[in-house]
Amino acid sequence: MFKRQSELPAATTFRAESEARGSGGSKGTSVLGPTLTFRGGELSVDEDLIIEGTVEGKIAHQNHHLTIGKNGRVKADVKARLITVYGTIEGNLHGDEGVQVMASARVTGNVVAPRVSIETGARFEGSITTKDAPSVAARTAPPETPRASSPEAPMLAKLGSGGR
Repeated sequence: MFKRQSELPAATTFRAESEARGSGGSKGTSVLGPTLTFRGGELSVDEDLIIEGTVEGKIAHQNHHLTIGKNGRVKADVKARLITVYGTIEGNLHGDEGVQVMASARVTGNVVAPRVSIETGARFEGSITTKDAPSVAARTAPPETPRASSPEAPMLAKLGSGGR
């Protein structure tokens, strides 16, 4: 039911970049083996997770990396920091940092993430929306300029005319 670390899928590019940034308090990795079936409810784990079994319901994995292994069969909407799919998923994927669909994957659903990659050979049915992660958007947003109707407008007008 449990796999040795050497038998797990190779680390992905997204994972390597995340670790380089220092993901902090990572507690390890949980593996749901191929004989496990989880139906209904919400699955949530406070560490990286590899699914090799069958999961139906909702997966909320906000601060961690979720991997759906080659034997994994998921029918759920998924929200995680990073999502890597080797197996089959039917449902919407929302990756806060990225979603990676590998060549062996079968995905039916919509993907929302700042970075999305799909390897040649993967099957994908759905839409892809890429948008900046919230922390990136906050850093790159231009400063707001006061409008003419704001209280600062008369003072700005004076400064713009040389203070006269």
